[in-house]
Amino acid sequence: FGSSVWAWSKSLSLHPTSPLFVHPNPFYRTMTESEYKATSVQMAWDNHFAAFGTQDMEKILLDYDETSVASIFDWTSGEVSTYKGLSGITELFTKLFKELTDMSEMAGSVVEVVEDPKSAWVCWKCPSSGITSATDTFIFGDDFKIKRQNVVMTKKA
Repeated sequence: FGSSVWAWSKSLSLHPTSPLFVHPNPFYRTMTESEYKATSVQMAWDNHFAAFGTQDMEKILLDYDETSVASIFDWTSGEVSTYKGLSGITELFTKLFKELTDMSEMAGSVVEVVEDPKSAWVCWKCPSSGITSATDTFIFGDDFKIKRQNVVMTKKA
C-alpha cells in the first residue's frame, strides 16, 4: 500500500472463500492458524489489513493472543470500551463488523508501519457506515502479535 490514500476495492468486500473473490496478490491464500506466524510488523499488518477489509474474524484473530488489549474511545458517546484476550477481541470485532454494513466509502489517509518500535498507525473513515473519522495505534510484541490497540473514533450523531 504505497499510496498515502487508500480505499477498499469492491473485491475486498467479498469473503476470501467466495468464488468471486480476487485478491490483489496472486500468491495470496488464507493461512490456517498452524501455518501463520508473522515474522515482521509488516507481515502482521498485511494480515490484519486484509482480514479487516474482508471482515474475516478467523484471520484477524491470528494477530492477537490472550495478552492483547484493545481500547476504543467514541467521541460521539464519550464512552471508553476495553476488550481483553481473544474473547474480548472477538467481541470487539463482532460489534465493529455489525456497524460496518456499507464499506463503499471506507477510506484512509495515513498508514504507517514501523518495525522499531514495533507499531502501526492508521487514520480511516467509513461515512457510509456512520464512522466519520477514526485512528488506530497498534503496538506489537516480540512475537508480532498485537499486544495493545488504541482506537479513537467519531460517529454520526
